[in-house]
Amino acid sequence: MSLAELKTDGWELEDGEARHAEAPTTFEIPPAVERNSLQPGQIVKLMFRIALSDANGEESEHTERMWVIVGGRVGTFYVGTLDNDAGCTNEFKAGLKVVFAPRHVIQIWRES
Repeated sequence: MSLAELKTDGWELEDGEARHAEAPTTFEIPPAVERNSLQPGQIVKLMFRIALSDANGEESEHTERMWVIVGGRVGTFYVGTLDNDAGCTNEFKAGLKVVFAPRHVIQIWRES
């Protein structure tokens, strides 16, 4: 089990902990204890960096925040399922299997 990589998979996850460290007062993330104890069925937000190519073959990257349903844990990783479609491409759809670590979680869905 491994994390997706931009070069080989066409996408990868942004490190939420690194983003928080860069701007702790404006980029908040859930406490580590919560990110490390997720349960199946919980919904979390991750930041996906997606490689794109336009009709002219111009390559670019787009970062999109999307929801993932936690399926379970395997060692230090979580396995989940993308719960929405990407807005930047029609090729990134709900149902995609996502492997992620606690450091990737930028938000946990909370019932109001």
